[in-house]
Amino acid sequence: MFVTKRAVAVNFVENDSVYIHGTKLMVTGKPENRIIRAFYNVRFYKTDLSGKCDSIHSDQKSGLTKLIGRPILWNYDNQLTGDIMHLIADTKTEKLDSLKVLNNAFIVAKDTIGTGYNQVKGQNLYGKFRDNRLYEADIVKNTEVIYYMRNDENELIGINKNVSSKINLTLDKNQIDTITFFKTVDGDIYPEKDLPENARKLRGFIWRGDERIKSKDDIFPPEENEMNEKIVSESKAEMAKENTPMEIRKETLEYDKKNKPQVK
Repeated sequence: MFVTKRAVAVNFVENDSVYIHGTKLMVTGKPENRIIRAFYNVRFYKTDLSGKCDSIHSDQKSGLTKLIGRPILWNYDNQLTGDIMHLIADTKTEKLDSLKVLNNAFIVAKDTIGTGYNQVKGQNLYGKFRDNRLYEADIVKNTEVIYYMRNDENELIGINKNVSSKINLTLDKNQIDTITFFKTVDGDIYPEKDLPENARKLRGFIWRGDERIKSKDDIFPPEENEMNEKIVSESKAEMAKENTPMEIRKETLEYDKKNKPQVK
């Protein structure tokens, strides 16, 4: 089945709906072997997960969803980007199980109180989900971190800026809880006054919070909404012409007949 023009696919997963939109949708296979493909400017939304990419390939049987072409994913307050992104679901429980971000993996989350951003980057990221929340991640090869450290009173202790070969993150309530560095660790914890603003962002940092898809209505980009409003407006105008009261149409026909040129 092909679907076009404001195409939307809705999957019901664990008492929640996943909305997928693309310029074109293609659905193949029986329910137990169903594959959904979405092409061009794809956007999707679930209450705890949303994102964008060029295209999606979702295989229900294997539980593998590939986000292809400039993928970006939001899981609660965490923004994830990379060149290639795979979401793996447990086919029995239908819950998200794990995540792979390959090449240029980057996690960004706003500091809980201040104006800064916690950042982790590396070549690849391997994450694990619990109850559809990312709770642990391993970032490997050429890893870098900028992390705002706070005590139990949420007072800023310092800013941790570090590089290493591998990092393990654990998250609690969608915020980084612990960071463990492995091999070739180099860095320090800086007092806020000693780390200038231009040194508080890793190379390649881009915060895209204004693009975040926060509802099922946001799966349609602004340009498609404008085009749809134009089409609806034109359609209403055509309907209005068709529904012109009969007496007016009769008068118009009589006028046209009266003033019709005579053929000699």
